[in-house]
Amino acid sequence: MAKSKLYFYITLILIVISFYFNMRNPIFNNQFDSIVKKILISSIVNAIILIVAIIFADKSMKLSKDRPDWIRTASKFLPYLLLITIILHIAASLVSFGLLK
Repeated sequence: MAKSKLYFYITLILIVISFYFNMRNPIFNNQFDSIVKKILISSIVNAIILIVAIIFADKSMKLSKDRPDWIRTASKFLPYLLLITIILHIAASLVSFGLLK
């Protein structure tokens, strides 16, 4: 498997994992009773996961320039997918705090 595809798949897996640590996830909310624990774990873990996902997305884009494959167009879509993911996490946190309805 090409390294660009590997980094692409790792980025997608990290994005899916980050949705588990979303503030609006009922499974995540059942595991932690305190809102302070939810905030700390959600923010710290999501920040780490999304930073690593951004690094792998960058590597995927850099390595896909060598090959005229489907991965080249898919890796160009990764920054937009990461932006949508970050916006959804921010919106979920704001809804959890009651700032958005």
